[in-house]
Amino acid sequence: MNPFLLVVPVSLLMITVELFVAHRRGVQVYRLKDSITSLNIGATSQFVITLGAFISVSMYTLILEKFGAFVWDTANPLTWVLALVLYDFFYYWVHRTGHEVNFFWASHVIHHSSEEFNLSTAMRQSATGFYFKWVFYIPLALLGFPLKVFLAVGFIDLVYQIWVHTRLVGRLGFLEWFLVTPSNHRVHHGQNEYCLDKNYGGIFSVWDRLFGTYADERESEPVVYGVRKPLHSWNPIWGNVNHYVLIWRAVRSTPGWRNKLMCIFAGPSWQPSGATPLPEFVPAQFERFDTPAPAWMLWLGLITCAFGMLVLSYYLAVQKNLGTGPSLAIATGALLFYFVVGLLWQSPRVQKAAHV
Repeated sequence: MNPFLLVVPVSLLMITVELFVAHRRGVQVYRLKDSITSLNIGATSQFVITLGAFISVSMYTLILEKFGAFVWDTANPLTWVLALVLYDFFYYWVHRTGHEVNFFWASHVIHHSSEEFNLSTAMRQSATGFYFKWVFYIPLALLGFPLKVFLAVGFIDLVYQIWVHTRLVGRLGFLEWFLVTPSNHRVHHGQNEYCLDKNYGGIFSVWDRLFGTYADERESEPVVYGVRKPLHSWNPIWGNVNHYVLIWRAVRSTPGWRNKLMCIFAGPSWQPSGATPLPEFVPAQFERFDTPAPAWMLWLGLITCAFGMLVLSYYLAVQKNLGTGPSLAIATGALLFYFVVGLLWQSPRVQKAAHV
């Protein structure tokens, strides 16, 4: 059984619990349009990744069979512990590269595009990262860790990161020193100056402390969530390709081959010399993106989101028995569905109706 088939209901249950606790505390941590978009982005990524994962699995298997150096006893718990620690170490570099190289940031930015921070934000996973992430895990294949160990620890690393996307859990004392927690992960999702390019770990925060990328949450300066170049869209498909389009436009408009390459491979904030400096970010002046929507549109959003989750659950359950053609057909149909839903959310007619 595809383990992600369990992630869907468990994640929805966790979101429900978070909503209940937030209501009891009298705090608002969810906005409907933002949360539905997060869930739709998560579903979109799964429809694509189940096909894209073929690249990662195929390359890992090929390298393992030809160059794997050691044979590991999978009955020994230490094999799994070591594999998990090493996986998280390489994940740190995957994640860091995804922030510090613009072309890879184009894949990862979708995860940071929400201007809220809650368990639904954890669902905002990229649909395009499969093309490069597998390269960072080649050392695990060279060390000879079996494919099932690689897949299992990768799943554990990913699932662990769900619960740290919450504002309802405060600092956790000494655990902050070596684990990724809600507090230090809130920093990672911030636009504040002290938050940028910090706290890349998946499970362990020790990598950030070792390599100088750790920052504590500051009570004196609440985290402002989101990115400096806001998405300003509820469309999950546009969210996945938006930054690639920005890079393409920058490459076309920037003179000189060196500068064009820098648009792709430098950091996301890089600008050619002489360019107009970016405006200073003032946390207190930040306004979250929102669009008006009539009540019927909100209900339609909920219904289409639930429908999409049901289709995704069916797809995950039967995908391994489908051929390439049917899998591509279902995935393509799902992407078209989410694209149309995203267009509806921001249709001028819908927004005009909301003001009537």
